[in-house]
Amino acid sequence: AADEAAAARTRAESDVEAADEARRRADAEHHRWAARADALALALDEARARAGAERLDGVPGVLGTLLDLVAVDDGWEAAFEAAAGPALGAVLVDGVDGARRALEVLSGADVAGAVVPVGGPTPARPPVPGALRSHVRATAPGVEPLLDALVGDVQVVDAWPAAVDAALARPGGVVVTRAGDRFAADGWR
Repeated sequence: AADEAAAARTRAESDVEAADEARRRADAEHHRWAARADALALALDEARARAGAERLDGVPGVLGTLLDLVAVDDGWEAAFEAAAGPALGAVLVDGVDGARRALEVLSGADVAGAVVPVGGPTPARPPVPGALRSHVRATAPGVEPLLDALVGDVQVVDAWPAAVDAALARPGGVVVTRAGDRFAADGWR
C-alpha cells in the first residue's frame, strides 16, 4: 500500500508540474496576444491620424480606414499590414465624388491625409499560389474588389529567405511573410 501511495504521489506531483508548465505557457501566450492587440490598436490610431480620419468624420461618403472595414484571420494580421502598404493609412470613401469631398475637406483644413475611392474600377490580377487574399474579408459592402486589387496577388511564404527567392522569381509582385516582412519592387523590409 505504501508503494502504491508513493507511486500515486509521484504521478500527482508530475501532473501538478505539467499543469504548472501549461499554465505558464498559457500566461505567456495571453501576454503575447494582449501585446499584439495593443500594438494593433496603436497602429489603427496612428493610421487614422495619418489619414486625417478624425477630420473626415461625418463627411458624406467616408467609410472609414481600411482596418475598420476588413477582418483578417488570426495570425495573418502582420502579413496583411505588410501587404496593404500605404493603403493601410488611408481613409476609404464611397467613389470618386466621396474622394473629392474628402480631399476638399483635408485641403481646406491644411491637414495631410490619404483617401482611396471604393466602388470604382480596380485592376484584375491573376491569382498566385499561397495568396494572402483568402485570409482577408471585407466587413462593408463594396470593399471586396479593393481587397482583390490590394492583396489579391500578394504571395505569403514562411520565412524571409523564401520570400527573397519568391520576390526574385516574380519581379513585379509582392511577397510577404506571416511575420510581416515585405519584399517588392519598392524595397525589401
